[in-house]
Formats: sequence, C-alpha cells, structure tokens
Amino acid sequence: MAATFAFDRDHGAATGSPTHGTTTSAGVTDVNWKSTDTEATAYTAAPITDTTNSFDNWLFGHFSGTYNQILSGLFAHTSTAFGTGLTLKGPPACTGDGDRLLYTTPSASTNANLTTNMTSAIAIGSGVAVCFGATGPYATGKAASTTANPAYTNYLTTQLQVSGAAAGDTATVTLTLQYDEN
Repeated sequence: MAATFAFDRDHGAATGSPTHGTTTSAGVTDVNWKSTDTEATAYTAAPITDTTNSFDNWLFGHFSGTYNQILSGLFAHTSTAFGTGLTLKGPPACTGDGDRLLYTTPSASTNANLTTNMTSAIAIGSGVAVCFGATGPYATGKAASTTANPAYTNYLTTQLQVSGAAAGDTATVTLTLQYDEN
C-alpha cells in the first residue's frame, strides 16, 4: 500500500492556538490566485488588478493511507513561466518546527513572511524544504520526517504580486510537492 495524498487549503479569519483558518477545503486541485479568500468564488469573478496582490493562499499537503514514514519534502514552481509584471512569493524553507509559517488571516497585503521568490520555474531538487507532522499544518512538532498518520506538511503559502502586468489570465503553472515515503 501507499500513502494517499491531497492538497488542502485553510481560509478565513485566524483562530485557535496555534492559529489556523476557520474553514479548510479538502482535495484542492487548483491554486487560483484571486482577490478574495473564498474557495467557491471563481478566479474570473475576483480578478487581481495591476499594482495589487492576490490574497495569500494557505495551501498544505495531507497524507493518509498506509505508510511508515513521510520524509524528504521539497516544494517548488516547476513548470511554465509567468508573464511580465507577475511575481510569485512562497514559503521559506522549513527545516524544523521554528521555521514553519504561522497562519494569518488571508489578505491582499504583501505577506513579508513569504521570502522565497518562486516566479521562475526550477527543478524540484532545488525547491524549498518541507516539514511534516501530525494534527495539521499549524501544529507544533514539525520535522523533516514523520511517522504520524494522518500527517500534514507545514503551510505552503503563496501569493501572486502584480506590478505592470498585462490584463488577462496568467499562464497555467505547476507547483510541485515532492516527498519520499516508506
């Protein structure tokens, strides 16, 4: 057997300790950066205008099924170029509990905690390190590997920042989470 994987996303006002969103969307298949935090709103109904940002997008990985350990995680923008005037910011590398992003209420304000420039597509081997742990992306105890089941990555938050971009949709890009399991 193998691990079952899905991307999930937290939304809404920060709540709890450690903080997390008031709503979690499971089985997310598209990031769809937009000018709102609601999952159900189509990106076409919430466009990002020039000189603004998307709402930050609080994505994370979720593992279940049969496995012994999840480890060696990397996250990166791996395919297709963004157009002129678009900058994708992403999470810092997570090598331990102290490196994980702490959830904040999503907004279009520049998220200064997103320190990795993910605008250019790169090989996944050069991606940022990802941590894993039990309970949820917000919980303490994140490390380079976990035997917890279910298990979660740290937040893999991204934000699209726009300055001088042409009107219209962005190209479809690929964000990749690579991990090992045994």
